[in-house]
Amino acid sequence: MNHKRVRRLYREEGLNLRIKRPRRHVSAAHRVERLQATAPNDVWSMDFVSDALFDGRRLRALTLLDVFTREALAIEVDKGIAGEQVAAILDAVIAVRPAPKRIRVDNGPEFVSNALDRWVYERGVTLDFSHPGRPIDNAFVESFNAAFGKSA
Repeated sequence: MNHKRVRRLYREEGLNLRIKRPRRHVSAAHRVERLQATAPNDVWSMDFVSDALFDGRRLRALTLLDVFTREALAIEVDKGIAGEQVAAILDAVIAVRPAPKRIRVDNGPEFVSNALDRWVYERGVTLDFSHPGRPIDNAFVESFNAAFGKSA
């Protein structure tokens, strides 16, 4: 029996199909209207930029921006950046300036990792995940990336 028939039979019987729960942690914000940043270090925005070298090797860069001042807080480049490295980069930034209240991120695997979830929980920061399929939710990072001709 294929999935279309199952869906039709469920619909005829008035049953609900089990919807896959998104993979998010306790520190994630519930999806409501995005709050505007009102001061520096209020909301940060974080995303990855990818590029390739002339020989085909891939590079990834983590870009971290302050939404209010639009200042680039960190740009870390490596072949691959895991959740533990993201947490270490954030630690280096908050050693210089105060931690934000919220960090806007997409639903990438580095941002839903246990290491980053532990980091935000210990510091009282909230991860503000973007809506799936809406790249403009993290528009400050996207415009920063577009200025340098890179794609996420």
